[in-house]
Amino acid sequence: MTTSGGRRLSKHERRSQLIVLGIRLLETVPFHALSLDDVAERAGVSRSLLFHYFPTKLDYLTAVVRAAADHVLSLTEIPVGAHAEDSTRAIITALVRYIQRRRDNYVAVLRSGRAVDPALEKVVDGMHRTISLRILDSLGVHEPDPLALALTRAWLAGVEELALLGEESGLPQEAVIESALSTLNAVVTLPNFVEDSSDH
Repeated sequence: MTTSGGRRLSKHERRSQLIVLGIRLLETVPFHALSLDDVAERAGVSRSLLFHYFPTKLDYLTAVVRAAADHVLSLTEIPVGAHAEDSTRAIITALVRYIQRRRDNYVAVLRSGRAVDPALEKVVDGMHRTISLRILDSLGVHEPDPLALALTRAWLAGVEELALLGEESGLPQEAVIESALSTLNAVVTLPNFVEDSSDH
């Protein structure tokens, strides 16, 4: 595989290209119907080369889902030097904007992927856990107990759904973000939320 300029791709570049191709294909092809032969053909490489990088189809799909999850995590990092309230808003804003801007990709790769195999579910769950911990950290809850984390993850699932439904119904993006912040405030004021989380 070479670039348009004829330069041979490095191993890292080639692997990344195969992963990006998988992410794009999954926007139109369901996980179960994705063919590695098709991926190899579209990438202009042999099937054996693809299996050199990804020994099984599950290895390939896991790499694709992990790349998509890592991209979301890179967008939702806590801004350096930001105040707590600004950090919380920044994380929520980045997530909502990404979900609405890349709706087809988000639904096809991350939402659908978790139902395909436990390995893919683990990757998506890890992404949700990390974002939830970042939200809690922005609120000053640095060592949350299981209840606080579970409540935050449930809230995050609601934000994800709200972003998708808001985009469908034409709800202004800012309204989605403000609603997410309001419901988060309601969650953190539940009895024992902050108290239990700060006992560690």
